[in-house]
Amino acid sequence: MQQQGSLDLHFGEQGLKDFIKYSDTPIDRQPAGMNFLSLDWTPPQLGKVKIITEKSSFEIDNVISVMGTQIARRGNDGIQIMDINASLHPEEYTNSQEAYRAYTQLIEQINAKQWKQYFLSYDARIDKKDNLKYMNENMGEIIDPTIKLSFDELQEVLSKTNRFVFHLYNSDVRVDIVVNRTYKDNQKEQYMVRYSFEHFRYAGRNAISDSDEMTAEQLQHAFLKELNENKNDRKNKESKAKMQGYNIDETYTDPDIWQYMK
Repeated sequence: MQQQGSLDLHFGEQGLKDFIKYSDTPIDRQPAGMNFLSLDWTPPQLGKVKIITEKSSFEIDNVISVMGTQIARRGNDGIQIMDINASLHPEEYTNSQEAYRAYTQLIEQINAKQWKQYFLSYDARIDKKDNLKYMNENMGEIIDPTIKLSFDELQEVLSKTNRFVFHLYNSDVRVDIVVNRTYKDNQKEQYMVRYSFEHFRYAGRNAISDSDEMTAEQLQHAFLKELNENKNDRKNKESKAKMQGYNIDETYTDPDIWQYMK
């Protein structure tokens, strides 16, 4: 692609219109029922996109590719998933100081645009005071996106994991951001970033078997049953986490996914 400025990409029906507007590539309709729409850039001409959600947005530089997914059987829902591959830096390689600066800019955008920590309903809610310990022991998984690690702290994590990972949500959308250090020598480093966005309408319904065939009442019953089962699973995980020396955040509140499912 060639582009001037940033491309705005939405979810839903508007998202479908966005991809059709910006892309010359036809929709890839797969027999499994997933329709894929793509945008691609060839280095060194990388792209810039702005992912727009119900109440916020996320701006991504150095984009290599964007794939939007439409669930064919729910065609009226439009784009429900976006997967984005990008470089952390505009050049092919960078150094640890510039990589740290890009990391701090990522943290600043997350907080300025009010993205919050997201725990799956069956995952232990580890307290943010254990953020660095958890990152070092769990492949760079961040549980407090409000805190900037120091340069030395981030280097410590990367020396063990070669990556750091955010799990976030904002109103109607969740995203996993995985930053991988793919190369390092004494002079240069390379980092690739994967953004996996899901609308809560898709994420919530996809967790329930045969959700498309259910009435509204049946869907709500199945959703509440799933939540209750996940809560029990979470409690078991939190008990194990406490035995491993972790604190549990008893104040964490799940986002209201149901409002987007019904």
